[in-house]
Amino acid sequence: MSALDYARQVGDLFVLPETCLKIKDLIDSNVSSLDEIAELIALDPALASRILKLANSALYNFPNQVDSLNKALLLLGDTQIYNLVMAYGTTEAFSKTPTQVIDLERFWEMSIHCALIAKQLGSRLNVRQSEPLYLSGLLHNIGELVVVAVKPEVARICAHYQRGTFPWIRQQELLGFSYSDCSVALLKLWQLPENLIEPLNYLNTPQLKTGNLPVQILHLASRLALLNAAAGQFEFADLIDLPLAQSLGLSRKDLDEARAFASLEGLSILSLLNPKASMIL
Repeated sequence: MSALDYARQVGDLFVLPETCLKIKDLIDSNVSSLDEIAELIALDPALASRILKLANSALYNFPNQVDSLNKALLLLGDTQIYNLVMAYGTTEAFSKTPTQVIDLERFWEMSIHCALIAKQLGSRLNVRQSEPLYLSGLLHNIGELVVVAVKPEVARICAHYQRGTFPWIRQQELLGFSYSDCSVALLKLWQLPENLIEPLNYLNTPQLKTGNLPVQILHLASRLALLNAAAGQFEFADLIDLPLAQSLGLSRKDLDEARAFASLEGLSILSLLNPKASMIL
């Protein structure tokens, strides 16, 4: 079976909540008012509370308490709201993933860290409209949860990392595709924007898109996130193409600082997106 076959098998099981789809449509339309978006968000109390918590979190350090959805939307902006809505919808879609097959703590940690590192590196390199990097990073490995649902025995094998055997190589050997390929297939079925999906096609082969900054950033972010999530199982030199990073203008210090930033902020972001998931940690 191909990655698309796997994604189609879970297409009816893993779907974005209806509220998230409607909010996505409103934001994508570019003609809706903040009041319309706030009214729709208010219909989902869990999502509304996440947005208010995010607006009042240390991530933004707004001087005064944000006590209404309208104020939160005004301060955060459409892009941040879009990211949060899609991230929340994704965690809800996979909320019933069995916990005994893979280490969900590590899965969510790696996803959040990849998102934060990608955003941090994008800002460091002054990438215009770097926000899509965050969501692409968050969703880069969602294909693992698809495989958990379809072939849990294979997902369990792939989840055992060993130095000298890279996860994406083992996935390719056992499945014929990598988890990022499956992520791409599912995100296309979800009809997410192409600028979020396209870089994930080259997550493990950035050399095929030399000069494409989002591809290079997401590649480095995914490897740095794996270093954080699988501490002690890989060395920096095992995973990171330092000459590639340096060709972009990133030093070893830049990469280390991005990893540290993700470690510092990762748990708080996870608790905002999915409190049940953060309780696993």
